[in-house]
Amino acid sequence: MEKSNIFIVKICKKPIIHNQNNIKLNPKRILVIRTDRIGDVVLTLPVIDALKDCYPEATIDFLVNKRVYELISDYPNINKVHSIEKVTVKGVKSICKKGNYDFAIVVFPRFNIALGVYLSGVKYRLGSGYRWYSTLFNLKHYQHRKHALKHEMEYNLDLLKEVNCYINKALTPILKVSLEDKRNLLARLIVQNIKPETDYIVIHVPSLGSAKVWSDSNFVELINLILTEKGLNCNIILTGTKDEEFHVNFIYNGISDRSRVFMLLELNMKELAALLQRSVLFIGNSTGPIHIAAAVGAFVVGLYSPARVESPVRWGPVTDKKKIFVPERDDNTRNVMEDIKPGDVFNFVKNYLITNSE
Repeated sequence: MEKSNIFIVKICKKPIIHNQNNIKLNPKRILVIRTDRIGDVVLTLPVIDALKDCYPEATIDFLVNKRVYELISDYPNINKVHSIEKVTVKGVKSICKKGNYDFAIVVFPRFNIALGVYLSGVKYRLGSGYRWYSTLFNLKHYQHRKHALKHEMEYNLDLLKEVNCYINKALTPILKVSLEDKRNLLARLIVQNIKPETDYIVIHVPSLGSAKVWSDSNFVELINLILTEKGLNCNIILTGTKDEEFHVNFIYNGISDRSRVFMLLELNMKELAALLQRSVLFIGNSTGPIHIAAAVGAFVVGLYSPARVESPVRWGPVTDKKKIFVPERDDNTRNVMEDIKPGDVFNFVKNYLITNSE
């Protein structure tokens, strides 16, 4: 198993003094803002937990992209999750004014967000000190992420150092799967003629293009190796969205024997989390579902780019239950992801499944 990247920070539960501005903070209503992708939001959840430990009496809300809302709508330490489809100054301002927040943390810095928070009258506004619009924040965090020296979750938690918010315990994103979510998934499996009692591997091929990815032909070769290996009786479930159907179909049609291969494309976020929790293994590129899989306790096999800003050092799943494949070095003159051989991934998968079935 890979080395864990679960981080420890410290927390002081007393009202604090900001180091630079001598500002005394004892917030009553806090808004955390992260409006980008699924994995980014999952890796921001420990910020919520740290804030709750630091300010146990405060109300903590979270503003996220509409697509992510359902996944974290019942996260334990969040009072309310706001969702926004298109980030506008007017939309952010309206949410902040209605919430009457006295402390806002902009984890994902964008001008529209910063201006909306500023115009809403939030008293304390924490964000990056390195943007041209950083004057809109009165609590500034001076740290570049572009060098990718730390994990994204650690960068997120570093923001809280500006208000002396520390915690002495391990933090890791954890997503709970409810009984209702499990029942909804079970119904979907039955409709797709997937026997719920059968072991299955979830493979998520599509990516939004934020990092280098493994080729479709490599996934096809890996799946064929798994299906033809005697003693491995797992089904394969390919996941994606309806918008990604063509891409998933391309993989599906390249598989020699599709009798144990299924596609589930229109799962909602909760159903996907339930599916991943039930899986014996998750395999995928650096994309949102790998972080969901890690957060629900699945074993994950990740295929990662060696480029510094895309590497597992910055974006790896936060879990002990993982195996990460990454080329030794980056090379922009060729597709380095081809250095990850399907046979090597298959050998790990086979040995893992055999070992864990005994």
